[in-house]
Amino acid sequence: MRRISILSLSLFLSTSSFATTWTVDDFGKADFNSIQQAIDASSNGDTILVYSGIYMEAINFDGKSISVEGESATTTTINGADNASSVVTFENNEDSTSSISGFRITGGTGNMFTDPIFGPAKGGGGIFCDSASPTITDCVIEGNSTWGGGAIFVYYGAPTISNCTIRENEAEGHGGGIYAFENADATITDTTFENNTAYWGGGATCHEHTDATFTNCTFVMNTTMNVGGGVYIRSRSNPTFVGCAFSQNEQIYNPLGSGGGVCVYGGGDTGGPCYPTFTDCLFNSNTVLGDGGGMSVAYRCDPILSNCTFENNHAGRSGGGLACVADAGHLYPSNADVQNCIFENNSATEEGGGIHVRNSDPTFNNIVVTSNVANPSGGGLNFFESTDAQLINSTICGNSSSQINGNFTDGGGNFIDDVCTACEGDTNEDGMVDVTDLLAAVGSWGPCSGCAVDIDGNGQVDVTDLLIIVGNWGSCE
Repeated sequence: MRRISILSLSLFLSTSSFATTWTVDDFGKADFNSIQQAIDASSNGDTILVYSGIYMEAINFDGKSISVEGESATTTTINGADNASSVVTFENNEDSTSSISGFRITGGTGNMFTDPIFGPAKGGGGIFCDSASPTITDCVIEGNSTWGGGAIFVYYGAPTISNCTIRENEAEGHGGGIYAFENADATITDTTFENNTAYWGGGATCHEHTDATFTNCTFVMNTTMNVGGGVYIRSRSNPTFVGCAFSQNEQIYNPLGSGGGVCVYGGGDTGGPCYPTFTDCLFNSNTVLGDGGGMSVAYRCDPILSNCTFENNHAGRSGGGLACVADAGHLYPSNADVQNCIFENNSATEEGGGIHVRNSDPTFNNIVVTSNVANPSGGGLNFFESTDAQLINSTICGNSSSQINGNFTDGGGNFIDDVCTACEGDTNEDGMVDVTDLLAAVGSWGPCSGCAVDIDGNGQVDVTDLLIIVGNWGSCE
C-alpha cells in the first residue's frame, strides 16, 4: 500500500508540480528574444511573460495549454507584417487553458481556410481559431487585413474574448472585426468593435450555425459595402446580444443594401431560419442606403428584441429604425418579436420612419414609436401586405407623415395619435407608468428642484410624487 501511495505521489508531482515561467525580451535580457521560441520550449501549464517591445513574428500555440502574457497592449506588440499569415494561430484543439493577454496584435493577413460559399480564402488577420477555444483577454487587435475576419476568424470553436479592442481591421469578404462560422460559439464580453470594414458585416459576421454570445459590447463606426454595418447574421445562426450598443455604423455602396446597425438574413430555403436575441441594446445613429437603418431582418428571420432603443437611425429606403421584410409570396416571412422597445427620431426616405414591415408577421408589444419621419407615409409604422402583423399595448404618436400606414392586426391597448399627450408619472417617457418610475422617485428622494421625478414641481421628491405614480400606474393612453 505504501509503494502505491509513493508511486501515485510521484506521478502527480511529475505531471502537475513543475510548471515553468519563461520570459521574453526583444533586447535579449530574458530567457528568449522570440515569443515562438518560448512557446516551442514550453510545456502544458507554463506561463510566458513577454516584456514591452515590438515582436516581428507570427506565433502558433501548437496545441499547448499555456498562458502567453504581454506587459500591456499599449507597450507590447506582436507585428506579423513580415509573415504572410495570421499573427496568432490556434489550430490544434486548444481549449480555455490556452490563453493570450496584454498584446497589441497587428500586421496579419490570415491563414488559409475553405469558405462554404466562396471556396479557398484567407481568414483571421490577427487571430486564427480553427477547431480551438482559447481565451483572449485585454488585447488590442488592429491594422490587420484578410478575406474573412480582419481581426479574428473562428471555425468550429468557442473562444472566450473579453476586454479587447478590435479596430481598424479590414476584410474583403466577411467580418471586418470577426468572422465566426460553422458552430463558432464564441463568448465575447466588454469588447469594442470600432472602425472596421468588410463587404459583409463591418464589425462581425455570424454565419452557418453560429450561436455566439455578445455581452456589453460596443459596435461603433464600422462600415459594410453590402449588409450589416455593425453585424451580419445569416444561415441558421442564433447569436445573443445583451447590453450591446450599435452606434454610427453604416452601409455604403450598394443602394439595395440593408442593416446599418445589424442585418439578419435567413436566406429563405437556401439559408434557413435565424433566431437571434437582443436584450437591453441601443441602436443609435446608424445609416443604410437600403432598408433598416438600425436593423434589417429578412427572409426567415425571427429575432427577439426586448427593452431595446432605436434612435436617430436613417434608411435611404424604408424602415429608419427597423425593417422586417420578406418575399412577395409571403413564403419566408420575418416574424420578429419586439417587446418593450422604443423607436424615436428615426427617419426613412420612403416608408416607415420608425418601422417598416413587408410581407411579414411580426408582433409588437408595449412599444413606443414617436417623433419618427418618413415620406410619403407611415412616419411611425408602415405595413405592406402584412395584415397578420400584431400591434399590442403600444404608443404611436408624434410621427410624420401619418402615424401608421397599411393594414395590421390591432391587439388592443394601443394609443395612436398625432400628438403625444403628457402622461403624469411617466418620468422616463417610455409610455408606461411602472416600477421603473417608482424606483426613480425613491432613488431621488428629497430636495430635487427641476428633476423629472419631482412630478408636482414643489422642489421635493416626496410621498405626493409617489401617490401620483401609483395613481397613474399602467400604460399611458
